[in-house]
Amino acid sequence: MDFRKDINGLRAIAVLAVVLFHFNPAWLPGGFAGVDIFFVISGFLITGIIFRKLESGSFGLLAFYKSRAQRIVPALAVLCAVLLGVGWFYLLPLEYSQLGKHIASSLGFFSNFTYWNESGYFTASAHEKWLLHTWSLSVEWQFYMVYPIALLGLSKLMPLRYLRRLVLAACVAGFGFCVFSSIWWPQPAFYLLPSRAWELLAGGVACLYPIKLGVRNQRLLEGTGLLMLLASFVVLREDDIWPGYLALLPVLGTLAMIVAARQDSVATNNRFSQWTGKVSYSLYLWHWPVVVLLSYAGSLHQTSHILAGIACAFALAAASYHFIESPSSRKASPKRRWAFAQVSALIASLFVGAAAVNATEGAVTSLRAVSVSDRARFVQDYATRQKNLYESYWLKCDAYSAFAERNQKAIDASCTQKRGDGGVFLWGDSHAQALSLGLRTELAKSTPFYQVASASCKPSLTDDTGRSTDKRIACNYSNRLALASIQALRPDVVVMAQKSDHDKTQWGEIAARLKSYGVKHIVLMGPLPQWAPSLPSVIANRHWGGNDAYITDAALDQSIMAANRAMPKLVDATSVDFVSLIDKLCIGNSCLVRLGNDNSLLQIDDGHLSEKGSIYIVKNYVMPELYKQPQ
Repeated sequence: MDFRKDINGLRAIAVLAVVLFHFNPAWLPGGFAGVDIFFVISGFLITGIIFRKLESGSFGLLAFYKSRAQRIVPALAVLCAVLLGVGWFYLLPLEYSQLGKHIASSLGFFSNFTYWNESGYFTASAHEKWLLHTWSLSVEWQFYMVYPIALLGLSKLMPLRYLRRLVLAACVAGFGFCVFSSIWWPQPAFYLLPSRAWELLAGGVACLYPIKLGVRNQRLLEGTGLLMLLASFVVLREDDIWPGYLALLPVLGTLAMIVAARQDSVATNNRFSQWTGKVSYSLYLWHWPVVVLLSYAGSLHQTSHILAGIACAFALAAASYHFIESPSSRKASPKRRWAFAQVSALIASLFVGAAAVNATEGAVTSLRAVSVSDRARFVQDYATRQKNLYESYWLKCDAYSAFAERNQKAIDASCTQKRGDGGVFLWGDSHAQALSLGLRTELAKSTPFYQVASASCKPSLTDDTGRSTDKRIACNYSNRLALASIQALRPDVVVMAQKSDHDKTQWGEIAARLKSYGVKHIVLMGPLPQWAPSLPSVIANRHWGGNDAYITDAALDQSIMAANRAMPKLVDATSVDFVSLIDKLCIGNSCLVRLGNDNSLLQIDDGHLSEKGSIYIVKNYVMPELYKQPQ
């Protein structure tokens, strides 16, 4: 196949969209669709390679896999080696252990499964995962493993013209499955091949069914495709069901530009686009670690630092391309050539090293000074606390952990067992659970206390149809049980809390329903200050040695602050008493993080309260609200 300048320019569009989105989502809210563009391009090119070889009778699986490995692995392996080496000197044990796990899964091309499985109860922020972006490489590699074997096997059974039709049918069927799975199983649908395969197959369809167009129609089709891509980047949002049917927008836009095949387009055939397209793989690899580094440095919210980070990513991409990817570097001399044996040895040694780092819980040894530092012990202490919250959070009342972890069919009966008249009922997600210890400690023993709160489940009057099966079932069960229990128990007070999206919840409707059940007083706790990366990491990495009760740090999540500012107007006309914790804990962007003389933290991770934090918040801000007379 002749070099396609339009496809090279498409790579530039895709990678720029992803880079801008990752450095600042507000700049390009739908920039994540750039990954879908890459999928279509890959499907187009790989299908062409395979079918041309099949037609000539020269297709060989081993040769195909070797060429793919030599193209993909060296640059990825070098990135992993650099991260593993730098991490030895600078990363705390928990962070280094996680990096080892992620390097092994990235080099083994199953990182998409790893990140899917990590989307559980308490998960590290995305900006603490140095190789999160490699999930898409794993999807592509898994496609490369299955697709050629299927085509080669089927080519023995049917003529290639029928095989083309089969690819088309598989693409259509795959899209249907993608739409279905994105609604019912959104997390696996995002990360796993079955719901992404249709995008790669769509590229294959464009390859197998070429269309010849006149110059005018080429321009028209290209312009239409470009507008669809731009619309994807601007209109789509992170909270959209994805990929789903919305992925048609970037996929069809990419197909339109590929079919148009304009080699003299200003949009794709300019010096910047061609150069960026050439280094797009290396740019994709290196840009995300730079994003994570800025997050660790607390600079991800400063425009000047973001621009410097983007420039750094481009510089690293240029170096990676020149020394690793460039055809000239592979052909110049045998000493610089990335032979298959070298690639295999490199990936094997890195895989073993990374697995060892993970198995040893971050290589805790005196040879690695940072691993035995006070900072390391500090972060480890909070990680341990995070794993021992069953009684503090009353996780016996958590539907998700009951269903997914303890194989139970219901939460503990004591959570809603009637203990007398009136009382206090706690309802919400894990941020509501975080108030449990404080409420049980501060309430009089004669005051009945009830709790129905499940991880990631915001209070709602309606069923949730947009989550993975386990979470959806747990949330629907939890909210139904909460409403039924409130109606039956008739508590005096209902306290509600959730992590985020306070400004998107219909509190007036919820309040009206609770009032109809006889609830006298409804208290809504506003969001807590939240941090990315987690608060213990922020303290250990940027505020170590200080003991200020309040800190100002760029890791403070400004979207939570903005949502909190919108709340008073939203609940003003309701019978809900809103408690703005941010107003009580923060002065501007300086927020309370330490309690008492022992410097214990208010929160144990990105936002969940510690045990002392729970008692402090309830004693000072929840109990005074409970003793108020309802409006």
